[in-house]
Amino acid sequence: MNVANLPVRRAIRSAGMFLGLALFSAVGGCVERSITVVTDPPGSLVYLNDVEKGRSPCTIDFKWYGTYSVRLRGRKNIGTPRKPKYDYYYLHTHRTTVRPWFEWYGVDLVASLLPIQFKDHEIWAFDVPPIPQESGDQLIQNARRLKAQLPKSGGE
Repeated sequence: MNVANLPVRRAIRSAGMFLGLALFSAVGGCVERSITVVTDPPGSLVYLNDVEKGRSPCTIDFKWYGTYSVRLRGRKNIGTPRKPKYDYYYLHTHRTTVRPWFEWYGVDLVASLLPIQFKDHEIWAFDVPPIPQESGDQLIQNARRLKAQLPKSGGE
């Protein structure tokens, strides 16, 4: 064995191990996270954490697990195309994403090194209730009732 070639062999072996680790981590898996929001009535505007994401049904990618604020706004034409009359729908609620087993602490490190792509796809379905429509007379009565509740100011 030639002692002069020993540092060169160690350098080549180290470079080979480094290249192997880099290649292994490059082919490592990843996680695709998505939520599909489905509503009744369909076509409602979807807001997650007060950011508009589209009309339902829609699929949204997400980055973290936790509780999300969900707002849904919709309208449905109950009239004719020439003379439309709309019913309006609204819902504000919260939903929590559930962490799958491959995202548990400790397991996620091993899962990210495996050459497998994991998918976490959640489906959230909502029945969006209609907003009660009030007549003009009812709106005026409500306005007068609310005005009577205001404190009297001394300047009038």
